Amino acid sequence: MSENQKKLLANKNFFLLTLIFSDVIAATFAFFTAYFLRNQGPFRLFLDVVQPFEVYLLVLPFAVLFLIAVFVLVGLYDAKIRRTKTSEMYAIFRATAIWILLIMSASYLSKYDYSRIIVGLFYISTIVFLIFFRFVARVLQNKLTDFGFGQVNIVIIGTGKEAQRIAIRLKRYRDAGFNFLGFISNNSRRSVLGKISKLPQLIKKEKIDEIYIADNNLTDQKILSLIARCSNTPAKFKVISNTFELIAGNFDIAALESIPSLDLSRSSLPGWKSLYKRIFDIIFSLLGIVLTLPIWILISLAIKLDSSGNAIIVQKRVGRDGRIFNMYKFRTLRQNSSLYENAPKSRTDRRITKVGRFLRRTSLDELPQLVNILEGEMSLVGPRPEMPFKVKKYNIWEKRRLAVKPGLTGLWQILGREDLPLSENLEYDFYYINNQSLFLDIVILLKTIPVVITGKGAY
Repeated sequence: MSENQKKLLANKNFFLLTLIFSDVIAATFAFFTAYFLRNQGPFRLFLDVVQPFEVYLLVLPFAVLFLIAVFVLVGLYDAKIRRTKTSEMYAIFRATAIWILLIMSASYLSKYDYSRIIVGLFYISTIVFLIFFRFVARVLQNKLTDFGFGQVNIVIIGTGKEAQRIAIRLKRYRDAGFNFLGFISNNSRRSVLGKISKLPQLIKKEKIDEIYIADNNLTDQKILSLIARCSNTPAKFKVISNTFELIAGNFDIAALESIPSLDLSRSSLPGWKSLYKRIFDIIFSLLGIVLTLPIWILISLAIKLDSSGNAIIVQKRVGRDGRIFNMYKFRTLRQNSSLYENAPKSRTDRRITKVGRFLRRTSLDELPQLVNILEGEMSLVGPRPEMPFKVKKYNIWEKRRLAVKPGLTGLWQILGREDLPLSENLEYDFYYINNQSLFLDIVILLKTIPVVITGKGAY
């Protein structure tokens, strides 16, 4: 993670914590206000006995946690969603309505006796204090933004009508942290920051965080090539288009008011999700090794009896960020057979041993890769681990496969395996890279089982 990314993350976390803190204070103030108005204020006329304060105080922490949870679900803490004051107020009204209904439902189910007047006052007071304290938090945020804290520097590639329309809306959202720097174009009479060809240098010079592409003259291939050239910078790319389709499938769709944009920059999991994926890999690779150890022994004996040579071989593969590692496999070819340039392309290849043919058909030859997963060189799910001589032939865009760890299985396996040409394999790899999640990993692992059983596409 670059220093610029760390700064943006720290700023984002600061504003997030500020909002959460202001909401907690607002709900707490609202609680005391509601209780005071009910038991000490004008609503006391309808009360014969003052209800114990402690009874309601016990509920306060749960009510506040409920509120934060609902706000998270509604997206009131999502930094990607930029709201106007009006849209934020509407979101607060909607979220607090859901929240108070949840509190009433929980009270009803738990047979908890409560004052409905206090609940009503609590609801109204919460809305008032939320709007007030969020206003204070936003004022603080805007003051800090004016000094460059938490500011997102944005440029637009293109100078046409669409680019101008986006620029107007970016300026309208300046109080939300958008700092529009200017346009980038190769051939324009308008004043521009620089040329597209100089974009990597401009990103560093102007400290650009986000780049909106609104130039219809740029083909899909040129856009992908441009993004690849800037892959070592912290800048995020968003394509402003209703028709642009990526070879990598679904991407995050972000909305700046009514402008649809495709976020092309997400290629790796956030820190905590990456940690979950690593823990998942460690647990299941270790479990897999322990459970299949008897099978390892039987396979090793069968290989030794069938042909001379080591049972397990080591092959060079390219891992994340282009790092070379030793990948382990059960030997399926006769000793001294070519393992690289002339890899088997059919089941009748004479170099494949009898045991090897069975191992390749059932994918059991890949069991030793569980050790690679345990060591952190591979993952259970990811792009196919590729040979160094093939990676050397990659163009600048194809190297994006190396943004994540290679996997024991992946979309390339469950959707055809060796049947697919390289170009189609890349499509599935890019789709996975930009949509990766623990849930998707589990789905792919489950779908791998019938593919392995049937031996589809395996040679």
